[in-house]
Amino acid sequence: MNSAQTHGKWPVAFQKLSGAIRYERFPAPVKTFAGEDGGGILPLTLFMTVLFLTVAGLGIDTMRHEMERTRIQAALDRAVLAGAAARNSVEARNIVEDYFDKAGMASYLHDEADDDISSSLTSAKVTASASKTVDTYLMKLSGVETLTAAGTSTAEVNIPKLEAILVLDVSGSMAQNSKMQNLQAAAKDFVTTIMNSSETGNAVMSIVPFSFSVSPTEAMYNALAVDERHKYSTCLEFKDNDYTHSELTSGASAQSSGIPVNQMVYTSAYGNFDDLNRSWRSCYNDEYMRILPYSTSITDLHAKIDALQPDGNTSGNEGMNWGAALLDPTFRQVTASMISVGALSSSLSHVPEDYGSPDTLKAIIFMGDGENTTSYFFDRSNPKYRGKFSDLHEIVFQDRVFKYAYDIYNVDRRKYGSDGESQCNKPRWECVYETNGEAESVYYLRNPLTGSYWSISEEKWITSSEFGNLDTSIEGFISKTQLNWEIAWGLMSPNYYGNITGDWRPWNDYMGSEYVDGAKKNTLMQSVCSATKTEGVVVYSIGFEVPEGGTADTELRKCASSPAHYYRADGANINNAFSAIAGNVKQLRLTQ
Repeated sequence: MNSAQTHGKWPVAFQKLSGAIRYERFPAPVKTFAGEDGGGILPLTLFMTVLFLTVAGLGIDTMRHEMERTRIQAALDRAVLAGAAARNSVEARNIVEDYFDKAGMASYLHDEADDDISSSLTSAKVTASASKTVDTYLMKLSGVETLTAAGTSTAEVNIPKLEAILVLDVSGSMAQNSKMQNLQAAAKDFVTTIMNSSETGNAVMSIVPFSFSVSPTEAMYNALAVDERHKYSTCLEFKDNDYTHSELTSGASAQSSGIPVNQMVYTSAYGNFDDLNRSWRSCYNDEYMRILPYSTSITDLHAKIDALQPDGNTSGNEGMNWGAALLDPTFRQVTASMISVGALSSSLSHVPEDYGSPDTLKAIIFMGDGENTTSYFFDRSNPKYRGKFSDLHEIVFQDRVFKYAYDIYNVDRRKYGSDGESQCNKPRWECVYETNGEAESVYYLRNPLTGSYWSISEEKWITSSEFGNLDTSIEGFISKTQLNWEIAWGLMSPNYYGNITGDWRPWNDYMGSEYVDGAKKNTLMQSVCSATKTEGVVVYSIGFEVPEGGTADTELRKCASSPAHYYRADGANINNAFSAIAGNVKQLRLTQ
């Protein structure tokens, strides 16, 4: 048979390729060319065809390989970043595996190798690797049956230091519905979680209880510049401008231009004499109400939380003002003073850290169970019932024991016992006594309407003349003092004064002349919330069993760093709010 034969109008060429007969139909010009060239073009054509197919196959299969590798790498990056935030190594690996499982790539993930995951209290390192075998399409023509898409990713984070303040509402309403018990359980879990995720000393926490007011410790109080008028309590009176910045007004760190802050009058609207332990106290001097500053001890923090007791009205503005102050760097001067008197460890001399420090996260967790309510004050602009010359007088005396009487004209002549004591009122005899026990005080309240005096210990009225002769009529008389009003109000309530004297002007002054109502407190609270947030402090807030959409709900939400930093809670679910905050705090520390 000829190398080509005519078949219809087109020649047909046939050739044995790879063991098979292949027929191709060519037009006449091709036939002629082929006949002239003796068929030499065919090997070149076949070679170029195979080359093109190989190059195209390489591109297609390489693209498929890169797509798989990119998908694996992206999954690895997300997984290890999430795993680095885990609480421990086991949880970190579980997170990585969960990411790959949900991505449908669980079979790609390699087994965990030694040193892939390490987790300490202040750092975490997570490594993971994965791979997939990709079958090739056209690269098989070159003998490449498969490609391997693989990746490895490592995430490493360091946890910065933490300064956290728990500002806790302990007003009387916290006694309802087991709210105090639920708060205590949740707050202690929060403390444990935070402290156990930190290297010792790297997390410092303070607790600021508030109701009518806030009571700093005596060591804190003594470090501040205060116009002290009494020794009953440590509460301070802040002016409106004191809420416009995060610094505390008083002390060497103050914005007060050297003007000492006023000490709050300690009294109660109700209560008997020397019995002011009522809910309507202006300030609480009990240990359970005092601030716990800068603690690194889980035990001490738990003990403080367990000791909290509900009482009084609500002053969230006071709580936030102190919370902001405890995070402000200027408070280090107060810290130094507390260290110098042994009230604080010297290891805390750097606390509070400067704002903006990359090594420190500052956070306030502010819990309230209701809206701010009214606080009362004696008129400060027209202080009729403040300062000197109150109506309360103190008589100090000391029990004495008769020793002997002597003749003033013959001092060696002495008489003892009842015979000697009988000489004490005779002109030429002088009696000698020795003191017995501690000096004591009795009090007399002058009635400004009548001029008479109420003997508080004897519960009877005496005339002004009798009062004037007390220095001779009281055995062992030492002194008589007209007390300042600030000292007087620490012994009696305005209600007691009115009941005894019938003069209700002090009561009206205290309850009606000057007060700070809830609306004003809201304004002050938002002012200091804004000031501390401006400095970079993260503020979380919790509305505990507050009506949704009510005043407390609105104000607590506004105080938080964002709506996402505000949590509503009811009953034992307050633990969920604190747990969520603990997780968020840790995440912030990881990404700081």
